[in-house]
Amino acid sequence: MTNLDLSLQVFEFLKQAQVKTVVVCAGARNAPLVFALQNLNFEVIHYFEERSSAFLALGLIKSSGHPVAVLTTSGTAVAELLPAAIEATYQGLPLILISADRPKVYRRTGAPQAIEQVGLFSNYVEKVYDLDVHTKQFIFDWTFQKPIQLNVCFDEPLIDLKTDHQPAVILNRLQKEKKVSQKIKIINPLIIVSEISSQDFQLVKKFLIDQSAMIYCESLSQLCFCPELSHLVIKSTDQLIKKAFSEKLFDSIIRIGGVPTLRFWRDLEHDFKSVPVYSFSELEYTGLSRSSEKYEIESLNDVEVILTLQNFENFKELDRQLQEKKLLLLQKYSCSEPAFVRYLSKLALNKSIYIGNSLPIRYWDSFAAEKSDSIYANRGANGIDGQISTYLGWSENRDISYCFIGDLTALYDLAALGLTEQLQKNKRRLVIMNNYGGQIFQRVFKNDLFINAHQIQFNYWAQMWNWNYQLVKTESDFQKTELDQSKNIVIEIQPDVEETKQFWNEWDSLCQKI
Repeated sequence: MTNLDLSLQVFEFLKQAQVKTVVVCAGARNAPLVFALQNLNFEVIHYFEERSSAFLALGLIKSSGHPVAVLTTSGTAVAELLPAAIEATYQGLPLILISADRPKVYRRTGAPQAIEQVGLFSNYVEKVYDLDVHTKQFIFDWTFQKPIQLNVCFDEPLIDLKTDHQPAVILNRLQKEKKVSQKIKIINPLIIVSEISSQDFQLVKKFLIDQSAMIYCESLSQLCFCPELSHLVIKSTDQLIKKAFSEKLFDSIIRIGGVPTLRFWRDLEHDFKSVPVYSFSELEYTGLSRSSEKYEIESLNDVEVILTLQNFENFKELDRQLQEKKLLLLQKYSCSEPAFVRYLSKLALNKSIYIGNSLPIRYWDSFAAEKSDSIYANRGANGIDGQISTYLGWSENRDISYCFIGDLTALYDLAALGLTEQLQKNKRRLVIMNNYGGQIFQRVFKNDLFINAHQIQFNYWAQMWNWNYQLVKTESDFQKTELDQSKNIVIEIQPDVEETKQFWNEWDSLCQKI
């Protein structure tokens, strides 16, 4: 078998896995794969930067519903895939990592471009297949619920010819073992809904309507503004939840979908560790270190909710009053960060929006005013790297879309915008909340050491990649944004620092009194 034969075996695996797109980071060692790919029926995206390419692949997986492969040369280039592999693991995404390698005899020699690529991803790949021209069997087992690594070793000469001696490629799609259905009785729960897939949306919605229990919906659930649930949804603040459990208003938690964002989820580890938690999710992780019950999301059909504490009227009234006070504060401090989030949600009405981690995801849960068409975020490992790249892939099949991130998140992924030249000419709106540092930590630690202060603006960065640029300092500035033009736009929001501080001082004071 030749290097070309080996490359064709790899791409036969991709075909069987229904891969449509391959993101290629070309180099010398993966040349056999790059040349073999030229004559095959894949969409190919070429880019020089491996980390951005891998996160782009994650977005493309969410956009297309198919596995996506990212192809690198050998050495430290492979290590750049680790952050995306971690994120894919905790989201349960079928990311395929194809790492070219030098021959196996070079391992542990210190030879150039010869690092220990097998085992590099540790727990963050389901399996590693270490392949070379001497491989006898090409049998792959995969659940499609974690990344998989194909490490492909090539010797010199790299470019050779095809032969007629290629063994069959077999891909076995492994299935998760299904638990036997049984009735699940849950007493006086609060239901917390995080990210749910489009396939599970109607199942979850029907369950929530039928149960009539109180609900905290995170933005990623797509249910915050569902009219049939409006009388059950907590709207003002997640801080109400801690008060409710302290006063024994609820006895348990039903978590549906992804691992929740809200602070109370962490309080369940210590302050409320005796509260029973029932997780219904396709993800294998409960999101808690302590014991809790875990079920497939379809097991919601077997749940019987028992409500014996049905006096929620005072709780609902408190939620309503706090919501009114929050809206007044947003009007009072109209140039604060929270107010700008509310303006942005109105601008993105019925559009798709990608939300970065840390401050943006919490801001959107708290201050978004309108329903978006679809909302997505990388909530696997909660990292801020690769966010722009993921957004670019996720928005590939959307005509108009928004991405809302912080300034440090943008700085983490500056190379990403170079990818857009190879993507569809959609209208992408990259909105950056530039508060000149990691201000989320200012409220947590109240110490400037955690802020990473800077004075960077993003106009020249947008110009570098041929994106338009709009500076927003007031609500009226949003209206001046030329949203109808076909060109992509970086919208940089510069909020009023003092107004933001005043908003949070007054809002925190109100919440502490509940």
